[in-house]
Amino acid sequence: MDESGLSDRERRALSSIEAHLKRDRSLDRIMRFARPRHQAMAAGALGVVTLALLIAAAVTVSPPLIWAFAGAWTLTVVTALPLLAQMARYRWQRRERAGSRTG
Repeated sequence: MDESGLSDRERRALSSIEAHLKRDRSLDRIMRFARPRHQAMAAGALGVVTLALLIAAAVTVSPPLIWAFAGAWTLTVVTALPLLAQMARYRWQRRERAGSRTG
């Protein structure tokens, strides 16, 4: 055994699994698009578009702009809510860990 604590057979099995996962295109696509940074950038861009549509709809009182704002706002909320939930969960876990250390 080497420093990793895995036998040769275990290392070969792990290498085989890793090679199989690297060839899986659907998994690669899911992992690439599931990154929180991409989701946060999309939510930010949608937020800017939503704000621009809100201002345009308020100034012109045009029904198509109002509906476009409503759609963009809905997409922004749907995109941002999972990020906010993830951030809240992370903070909650950090607080729990800090409380268990002091208690």
